[in-house]
Amino acid sequence: METVSRPARPPVRALLMDADGVTQYPHRGWLKEMARLGGPRFIHDAFRHEKTTLTGEVDLRELLTELLERDGRDCTADDILEVWYRVELDDVMLTLVDRVRAAGVITALATNQQSYRGGFMLANLAYDEHFDHQFHSFQVGLAKPDPAFFTHIVETLGVEPEEAVFVDDMAVNVRGARQAGLNAVHFAGTDTYGHLRCRLRALGVPGV
Repeated sequence: METVSRPARPPVRALLMDADGVTQYPHRGWLKEMARLGGPRFIHDAFRHEKTTLTGEVDLRELLTELLERDGRDCTADDILEVWYRVELDDVMLTLVDRVRAAGVITALATNQQSYRGGFMLANLAYDEHFDHQFHSFQVGLAKPDPAFFTHIVETLGVEPEEAVFVDDMAVNVRGARQAGLNAVHFAGTDTYGHLRCRLRALGVPGV
């Protein structure tokens, strides 16, 4: 019987990594501190409002100020934002990125961020030591899971969608990347680094 060979997978030319939940994590106690400052209703409303600011068209500080004034809190929006900035980089994950980059693959951070937190990350976190490019939603004007966010990135990098691999901890964002034609890996909270390396190897990502 004649066997039918599968077409060769295109070489991986770009690795895109999410930030929160993949390459960085909130500092312990940040959510409790934010609740202490803002009050019991604040957390839910603050995150709901943040979603409207991810493309950079709406100012989060103004929204936070309105919430704090509504609830009669004596802290400021900047006090809340300072807590929001508290993140720790995942050195193990960044070492993996370094290995992929050393193997000749373009590396890019692809993250949803409002302008204040994203601006803090760009100014203070050493992502430029690991990534060739950074794509923050507030700068791009598009946010995950919109497939257009991923299309913008691969077009900017000069690679075909099927030549890029994207990693995110949120399944909805993985689906958005796949809709744009990228290979995408869901790095769930229960997954280990070993799980991720196996999935990246299966996709042909070098250096892992």
